[in-house]
Amino acid sequence: MRLWSGKMRQLSMAYLALIFLCQGCQISTKRSELAENPPSQTEKAPLVDEKYSLTADRKELDELRKDIPPEKKKENDELAFMAGLFADEKKSPSDIREKFDTILRKKRELFSKDMAKARENYSKEEQKRKDAFSKEQDQARKDFQDRKATRDERNQFYNDLDAKRKDFFSGEREKREEFEEDIRDKRKNFEDYAREKTNEFTQELRAYTKKYDELQKAKQQKEKETQQ
Repeated sequence: MRLWSGKMRQLSMAYLALIFLCQGCQISTKRSELAENPPSQTEKAPLVDEKYSLTADRKELDELRKDIPPEKKKENDELAFMAGLFADEKKSPSDIREKFDTILRKKRELFSKDMAKARENYSKEEQKRKDAFSKEQDQARKDFQDRKATRDERNQFYNDLDAKRKDFFSGEREKREEFEEDIRDKRKNFEDYAREKTNEFTQELRAYTKKYDELQKAKQQKEKETQQ
């Protein structure tokens, strides 16, 4: 079995090789086998926006990685992020868990804040449309009342006005439902992504904990032998 530190070094070396030795080449890890060919333009969009992804900061390397497809960049940065959590073998598993939980919590807070802002902005625009429509109907009613009209013309006018009102608010309800559905989809995608990354982290932490415990036992045994 490879040592944990060896695995972390291999991940780092693979990532550096990706940046400095080739453009658009693939890296391999034990968590996922990357495709040999770069993703096509028609590939499925990522579940969550990049700002919510658990990735290592690689902005300073963007110029060197400009020919790598965006989704591949994100995948590599996610691998670098996960590898970085376990890079220091002296860190206790509980400290690593706390760091991961803190980062994920901040991403969730950012996501919730953005969704709340999106809903607030939508509600403001929705109210503007409703106000503009009401103003338009009031003006149409005023203009009609300023002229002489037969009973049939009045009935037709107010029937048309009422039909327009019904159509408008029906359209607004549909728009609101579409907006809320989009928000629900984004939230579900985020939670699915968070769950997936948490599962990946848990697997890595389990392996790290086993190795960490072995090293601690060996260290304690060595200290006992030294004291004797």
